[in-house]
Amino acid sequence: MLDSIGKQYSFRFLWFGQMFANLGDILYVVCLMKIISDTTGSVTYMSLVPFLNTFSGLISGLLAPLVIRKYRLKSILFYSQTGKTFLMFLLSIFSGMIQAQSLSWIFLLVCWISFLDGWAAPARNALVPSLVEESRLVKTNSLLSISDQIVQLMAWPAGSILLVMAGASNMLWITLCLYAISSAFMGLILQNGKHSESEQDGLSRMGALKQGWSIIWSSKQLRTISIMNILETLANAVWIAAILFVYVSEALNKGENWWGFINGAFFAGMLIAGLWIYRFSSIVERNLGKTILFSTLSLSFITILFGNTSIPWFALFLSFLFGIPQMARDVAETTIIQRNARAQVLAKVYSARGTMIYACFGISSLVMGWITEKFGVRTTFRLAAILFVCSFMVAARNRNHLYNSSHEQSLGNQALK
Repeated sequence: MLDSIGKQYSFRFLWFGQMFANLGDILYVVCLMKIISDTTGSVTYMSLVPFLNTFSGLISGLLAPLVIRKYRLKSILFYSQTGKTFLMFLLSIFSGMIQAQSLSWIFLLVCWISFLDGWAAPARNALVPSLVEESRLVKTNSLLSISDQIVQLMAWPAGSILLVMAGASNMLWITLCLYAISSAFMGLILQNGKHSESEQDGLSRMGALKQGWSIIWSSKQLRTISIMNILETLANAVWIAAILFVYVSEALNKGENWWGFINGAFFAGMLIAGLWIYRFSSIVERNLGKTILFSTLSLSFITILFGNTSIPWFALFLSFLFGIPQMARDVAETTIIQRNARAQVLAKVYSARGTMIYACFGISSLVMGWITEKFGVRTTFRLAAILFVCSFMVAARNRNHLYNSSHEQSLGNQALK
């Protein structure tokens, strides 16, 4: 069994490893977009990158329970990150020889990198509760979210500067180093037990694939949160680059640089909220359900105001405000999920949830894009606000389930036939 010191060190390895991985992911996207743009000059080819990321993540999430069933969470994190490092090595070697005719190989590497990410994300979130005390989950989740936002705020401008100074090909080698450091940290994590779940669990492969979905449906809290996630994921598609570009141009009458300002304000709001939650984690800990309820209501009002304003600085302020309840809700949801499924099946719950979010976001991106083109960007934001209102109504109707944050010990003990 790991002692408290071993858990502390393992959590720090997980924390630092994830930060280096996130930083590498952003630099990788910046490099890839630049390479594809220089090679083809085609927006269509560039748009294939987020599409392939979503599609590969969806397939990976569907298959992840089979991997989670067989291997320890630490092993999944280490080998998936090591696999990404190897693929980045190949991309770095061949980046200087890329031509329009050879882009299919680049897109294949993009698919594989996203596929490995689909395993790592649920493994990371499921590993956290085993490395920290339950009473510190809110503080820990807020700390991880703060780190993610700091990386986001730093990496995009730093990536743009590095791109100009070093060039895309050299930047890929920097990304490779970041991935290698992340892999090393993941390898240092210690975890109790031989596997995250015994292979002799009585489940068939199909049963293992369905188990996460069954656990979500069996828990009133998880089912409520999942329905809300579906509605909110459909709404959040209004924040994709294609729609925001139209919003900045048509609603605000500003240049493309304001897209960056609005994104930066959003991440700044999330960072401020993360710091506040970390400082007052005990208050949030006692009010997880209320945090979700009032955050969702706030998102509804902010979205409708954002979609209807023509004042650029007010839109910037609203984008900042949007990040605050978004962060609060995310931390509260993550904590409730971690409390409502036992450790052995938590990764499967995250896998099912991730698959659901990938699918909803992919569909909504297409639908919201069509609505924007057909009816205008303000209509799109009004629809998003309505979806947030629907999510709030689901939360209000099931508030007793959300307010009851006790650990449901029976969840995950059911074997699917």
